[in-house]
Amino acid sequence: MVAACPYPTTQGTQVYIRGLCRALVDAGHEVHVVTYHFGEESLPPCGAQIHRIPTLPGYSKLRAGPAWGKPILDLLLLRRLLEVVRKVEPDILHAHNYEAPIAAYIARRLEGVPVVYSSHNLMVDELETYFEGRVARYVARASARFLDRQLPRRADRCITLSREAGPALSELGLDPARIDFIPPGLHPDEFPGPRAEAPTGSLRVVYAGNPDGYQDLDLLFRAMKQVAKSVPDVRLRIISSAALDSTLTLASQCGLDPALVEPFTCTDWEQVKKLMRECDVAALPRRVCRGFPIKLLNYLALGLPVVACEGSAKLLLEGKTGLVVPPEPSQFAVALCQLLADREEAFRMGLLARSSTLMEQDWRLRVPEFERVYAATLGVR
Repeated sequence: MVAACPYPTTQGTQVYIRGLCRALVDAGHEVHVVTYHFGEESLPPCGAQIHRIPTLPGYSKLRAGPAWGKPILDLLLLRRLLEVVRKVEPDILHAHNYEAPIAAYIARRLEGVPVVYSSHNLMVDELETYFEGRVARYVARASARFLDRQLPRRADRCITLSREAGPALSELGLDPARIDFIPPGLHPDEFPGPRAEAPTGSLRVVYAGNPDGYQDLDLLFRAMKQVAKSVPDVRLRIISSAALDSTLTLASQCGLDPALVEPFTCTDWEQVKKLMRECDVAALPRRVCRGFPIKLLNYLALGLPVVACEGSAKLLLEGKTGLVVPPEPSQFAVALCQLLADREEAFRMGLLARSSTLMEQDWRLRVPEFERVYAATLGVR
């Protein structure tokens, strides 16, 4: 198999692909990954052979979203993908995100290798959040609808990470018979043992992930402003591989005292896990997610109870491993206060979240499902 992925960062897509590759390699498959020239070296190796494009001088953006260098990077991605396909002669191309399938479809046309596409998101849910002007957002929405209608349906088979994505893709013209739902997994041995006791000191809420607009951090900041009135010693810890200057500005604009925010720009995965484990409650404020928030898996596997909006609470057991709320700052604040008020109860919820997640979301349980999709794509048993 050759996996094509444009984002080799600590964002959810990279973590997902790395975990899947490790699981497939452990199961005896040969896996090659074609990706951009930069990457996060602190993650453990996955066993796949990595093929990077040449360095693009002057370009170092790690985050998703539009950028001047993306068209050039994608041409280089296509060239490297064709080189790898012609060299290793794979059975399957597995494409991720929205740039990679374009390259994979061209490779399929030229080399005849079928394409499986993993739908990590719908572009209509995200693209316009990168723009501010009314005209720019309108053009972004129109472009997103075009991409959502054209790209997924051209794959031989499509894998969704959430159940909500399947019906949406069917409405956009993708044959339901070619859609497979396979949720993401994790490797239990990559998460440290459970905490012996609840954290002490200041109460901390943590958000760990990219700070892009579709993550709805404004909702979290407004909720934390309300929480601070009832819990004076509370702190919000934000952990991201991206610079957080604009995020802190947004927090101030939402009325949250900057002194209550602990920003960490960190790309070392072991350090990220350590910073998260020092917190009491994890936050997932995203209103709409028709993919799967990988950060949710990380929260739960680290033993953190989660407060999540309804649109992104994929695995949460209401009242047992977290609290699910409507996408309103006041409701989010009430849930945070409820968990922060009883540190021991939040700790017990986190232990249950960790044990159930590590047992039920193991990548090894997912491998037969991917093998079934690959076999169906090839027309073999």
